[in-house]
Amino acid sequence: MKLITRLIGFLESSSNVCLLLWMTLCVVIYAFLPDSPRFVAQQEIPVDLSSAYSEDPQQLIDLHNFKYVIEQPSCASYVQALIMVHSAPGNFEKRSVIRQTWGQVSAIAPNSPLRFMFLVGAVEHSELQSSLLAEHALHNDLLQGNFLDGYYNLTYKHVMALKWFHTRCEQAQLLVKVDDDIFVNTPQLLQHLSHPFSPDNPLAIHPSQQLLLCAINKKDRVARSYSSKWRVSFREYSGRYYPPFCPGFALFYSSEVVKRLYMAAQRSNFFGLDDVLITGLLSKRCNITLTDLTSYVLYPDKLKLLLNGRWEPEQFLVSWHKMSSQQLFGLWQLYGLANTTNTRA
Repeated sequence: MKLITRLIGFLESSSNVCLLLWMTLCVVIYAFLPDSPRFVAQQEIPVDLSSAYSEDPQQLIDLHNFKYVIEQPSCASYVQALIMVHSAPGNFEKRSVIRQTWGQVSAIAPNSPLRFMFLVGAVEHSELQSSLLAEHALHNDLLQGNFLDGYYNLTYKHVMALKWFHTRCEQAQLLVKVDDDIFVNTPQLLQHLSHPFSPDNPLAIHPSQQLLLCAINKKDRVARSYSSKWRVSFREYSGRYYPPFCPGFALFYSSEVVKRLYMAAQRSNFFGLDDVLITGLLSKRCNITLTDLTSYVLYPDKLKLLLNGRWEPEQFLVSWHKMSSQQLFGLWQLYGLANTTNTRA
C-alpha cells in the first residue's frame, strides 16, 4: 500500500510524469531502432571484370523495367568528350543559361569534339512533362529516364549517365559529369583535347587508360542523425567513415573507368548517395585511383576577385557549385571562345 501511495505521489508531479514518459520513449526507440549495427553493410566484393557480363537494356541497378522516356542518338565518331549535365526537370532557367554560355552552339559546334546533354528523371505532372518535351523539341539536348526525379534517386541518374555513355558513346575518350549550377570552361577543355600529350594537361589518359579526376573528399564521416539530409543507416553502411570519394559537382571519367564502374554498379546494391557509391565504394572495389582536380577548380574567393577585375584570368576547368546566372554570364564574357587568347591556349 505504501508503494502504491509513493507511486501516486511521484506521478502527481508534472516534471516526474514528463521524465517517466521520456524514459519510456527512449526504451521503445532503443528496442525498435531500425539501423542497429547488427545489419550487414554494403559488401566490399572485388569486381571480376573477366567474368561474363550480359548487358540488359532494361536494368539500372535494381530496376528491371528501365527505359529512356526521351532518347538521344549515339555519339558520332568525332566526339572525344561527352558532357552530361545533371539537372532537375523544373530547372528550365539554369539550362537556358548554360545554353547561352559555356554550352552554346558556338562552343559545341557541328563536328565538334565536344557534345553535351542534360539528364533528367521522370515527373509526376503531365504539364511539366509537356514542357520538357517542348524544350527538347526546340533544343534536342535532353535525356530522360523513367525513374522519378528527386534527390534520393540521384544514383539512378548517375548510373544512367554511365549506361548511356558505355552503350552509346564508348568510342569517346572522356565522360564529364557536372551539375547544372557550375561553369565548365569549355574553351579550355577544347584546348586540352587538342593537346592530349601536353605535360600540364590534367586530362591526359594514363597508360592504363584509367582516369577519374575530381575534387576528392577524404575521411568523410558517415551521417547518422535523423535530421541529416545525408543520413545513412547501419543497414546500408556500417563503417564510420567512407572511403575517399568525389563530390558530384564535377567529375571527369575516362572511357575505361566508365565501363568498369558501370559494370560494378549493375552488380551492386542500391545506395542513396551516388557520389559515395560510384566514386567511393565502387572505385575502391575496382582498384581505380582518384586524381585530384582541386587546382583546376575556381572556388568562390577567386571567382569574386576575378569577376571584380582584381585577379588575372587563370586556367581552370570548372567552377565551384551554386553559381548564379550573373556569375555564369560574367565568366563567359571572360572565357568565351571569342575572348580566348593564345596565352590561354
